[in-house]
Amino acid sequence: MTAKNPGRCSGFFRLQSADSVPRIFVSDDPMADPLLLLAHETKRIADLGFMACTAGNSSVLVQREPLLIAMSPSGVDKTSMTPESFIAVGADGKPQGGDGRKPSDETLLHIALYQHSGCGAVMHGHPVHAVALSLDAEAVVAFRGIEMQKAFSGTMTHDCTRRLAVIDNSQDMGELAARAVAALAIATNDESWVPALLVRGHGVYAWGRTPSAAARHLEAVEWLSRVSLLSRSAGVRQL
Repeated sequence: MTAKNPGRCSGFFRLQSADSVPRIFVSDDPMADPLLLLAHETKRIADLGFMACTAGNSSVLVQREPLLIAMSPSGVDKTSMTPESFIAVGADGKPQGGDGRKPSDETLLHIALYQHSGCGAVMHGHPVHAVALSLDAEAVVAFRGIEMQKAFSGTMTHDCTRRLAVIDNSQDMGELAARAVAALAIATNDESWVPALLVRGHGVYAWGRTPSAAARHLEAVEWLSRVSLLSRSAGVRQL
């Protein structure tokens, strides 16, 4: 689950002040500006129903050292996100330079993923089939022989096993982040693990080099979870 080439987004961003509040500069080029891409992918994932009831969150790396990310705000409809919606947040999880807006309650987990996976973007949603699958899942869900496994970066064939780590939920974000880090440690340098975590009864955290990759990985987990549930209900033997 460790990114081989996480990249840097710092060349696409700079902070600028507006009324003494730092904002992340947004260019008008969607191919060069990860904030535009993050807003687009967040809205797309929300439109799929994965971020219902203002749930879900997303972020993108601004710079690695010192860590700075652009984080979605708390309690907003994710179908209405724009590049300007995101909040500059440091490694302590706090907004930079007096920005009074509140970042997502799950910011600390995003930060842990950046620090321990080397990713460039994180997408979190509550897709129905993945959450249902998590309720009686063991610590690992295995997908085998399904073409959609190729949606995960680096997977070139269906003829393999891809593993999804499952961790227990917690309302304590420090505790949940520690569980995520422990799962990442097990999966380090093992390409069979997908770049995502399934939180029991909660949702999916997916990451990638870019917002598009993170969103695709989230969507792939939900698609594969749905196939797993359908095959189980039909009594189909897993490949």
